[in-house]
Amino acid sequence: MKLTLHLKTPETPRLILSNSSNMSIKHLARPDAWALDLALKVDGRDFSLEGREYIKQVIRDTSPKLVVKKAAQTAFTISFLVRSFHWITMRHWHHLYLLPLKQGAIPFVQKRLDPMISGSEYLSAQFSSVDNRLHKQTVDAISLLIRGVNIESEMQETPADVIVFDEYDRMATDFLEDAKHRVDGSRIKRLTFLSTPTVPGHGLDADDEWWASDMHKWFVPCPYCGRFQTFLFEENVKIGDDKYDCVLECSYCHHAISDQQRTNLNAEGKWEATNLEGFFRGYHINQFNSPTMLLHEIMESYFAGQRDAKRMKSFYNQSLGEPYTSPGDQISTQLLDKCRDQNHHLGGIPNGPVYIGIDVGHDDLYVKADTLGRNGERLMYGIWRFQDIPGKTAWEMLEEQVLMKLGTWMAVCDAHPDKRGAQALSVKYPRNFWMGFEKDRPEQEDVAKFDKPERGEPSKVIIDRTLAFDSVIHQMSTGGYVLPPEARELGEQMPRRDYNGFYSHMIQMVRVEEEDLRGRIVASWKKNKNADHWHHADMFSYIATMKRPAMIVTSNISKALQKAGSPVAA
Repeated sequence: MKLTLHLKTPETPRLILSNSSNMSIKHLARPDAWALDLALKVDGRDFSLEGREYIKQVIRDTSPKLVVKKAAQTAFTISFLVRSFHWITMRHWHHLYLLPLKQGAIPFVQKRLDPMISGSEYLSAQFSSVDNRLHKQTVDAISLLIRGVNIESEMQETPADVIVFDEYDRMATDFLEDAKHRVDGSRIKRLTFLSTPTVPGHGLDADDEWWASDMHKWFVPCPYCGRFQTFLFEENVKIGDDKYDCVLECSYCHHAISDQQRTNLNAEGKWEATNLEGFFRGYHINQFNSPTMLLHEIMESYFAGQRDAKRMKSFYNQSLGEPYTSPGDQISTQLLDKCRDQNHHLGGIPNGPVYIGIDVGHDDLYVKADTLGRNGERLMYGIWRFQDIPGKTAWEMLEEQVLMKLGTWMAVCDAHPDKRGAQALSVKYPRNFWMGFEKDRPEQEDVAKFDKPERGEPSKVIIDRTLAFDSVIHQMSTGGYVLPPEARELGEQMPRRDYNGFYSHMIQMVRVEEEDLRGRIVASWKKNKNADHWHHADMFSYIATMKRPAMIVTSNISKALQKAGSPVAA
């Protein structure tokens, strides 16, 4: 097959008009049509979108940023490989295709890329210049580089016009930002993020990824009443006694829709944006639209998940294309809501010592204070956020507006990243202001080890962060944690959510179990790129409750004691 399109520059395609000029324009705009006319083979079969019509708009989309949150076996990975070959050969755009691990890059190329090239006379001729395992180059010197993001050197010296992040949720975050800068020198700059989600708030489920997109969802018409809808587990699946007894039905007329009908409906489907205030393009689809998955196959993991939490996670991630955590592995808005008490109020005269946790942000301090109830439960006393202003630092405001106004208190402060302010207050208030060094410490038996303070030196406490965060969520789950009724309104304003910053920070971290370098299964709390300062401040407040505070004699109390002749003032 001979294509008559040539490119003068990457930005300004120049068509050589001929009898097939209309075909050339179609090939330039539609990677799917290009692949069909080439009779391209993918995974050993002829490329086809029959039953997968939801793919068409997505691989034709040339938006600068594209986020695809998908279920497994929905053919998006192979479709984006087709788009990559199309954009390289037809648009002359250099590509960087990223995978989670370098170790997986070579098998990926051998199983998927190389057969596509060798199975096509056209692609074989195009990539005859350079064709090694992780670097493909066309005769026009346009490159396709395949890299793993877990190796820093893989991200260097690899300029590109287009980057595809395949399985973004499973990528180590250390070098992701470096990877995104590989398109800085290009005037084209196309970024595609493709992944099956894992846990809430991580990867594509982050606030600045899927939740900031226009959230396109796939709508298909009911074969009986004709009303368009997105097939959802909660709205469309009638759960039976076992996987074979389940029915997918219209959410309007409640007619049962068969597996074959589900497949056929994709030909009449359409994408619709569900967040008109989104900043870039986003797509989501689940397996209820897959032409290869029968309903009982989809529901198998759901029923297995009633006994095995890992199978339930697989159901949500792989089948529904949604993030999931088991109960107890992440603080949820529902759990926080259960901690709200209509009779509890912030501030006032504390009923005893106040326990303070302080987390240090980029240029501000996040401060949470608690008191203890009759049964040892933590009662939120107040939260503050301090930022430097002309003539006064956040540390000075913390001391003046919180510490100096309380009678008896105990504080634990994040020892990183700014030690200077914490050190000064710790030296000034020995045994009351402690610098907290948090880290996963599998060998440490205690949640916290308070060092013996030395005169003129800051007080230090060594914290096993996993045990500390485990203890916090345990308190919440067992009635040992109390919030005021307005807890959802606390913290920074978040217009797109039904809660504000305090809730948002508290729900970001997730407890995961992974094998360490010594082959042990070790639990840890995994953070994402969303802010979680209030969660850390809350954890430091919990650590503070483990230490009995020393009485602080303020200047006013000291003067009163002097008048009374008390030896305490000496």
